[in-house]
Amino acid sequence: MQVGDLVRFIGVAAFYRDRVGVVARFDMHGPLVHFAGLEGQGRDAHGRAQNYDGLHPMHDDELEVINASR
Repeated sequence: MQVGDLVRFIGVAAFYRDRVGVVARFDMHGPLVHFAGLEGQGRDAHGRAQNYDGLHPMHDDELEVINASR
């Protein structure tokens, strides 16, 4: 998995189930994924030690690569 990959959420959290997003960058915990229309919601919500930047922290096990970037 790398920046620019199109990914599908396959984890347990119902909020993200079957959502498709793009890996925007990585931090020390794993990929940060942008899901269109979910800015400020879910794991990007205020008070989650983030900057409300539209990026949702995920774990590698929660994502399936749909289309790898080159």
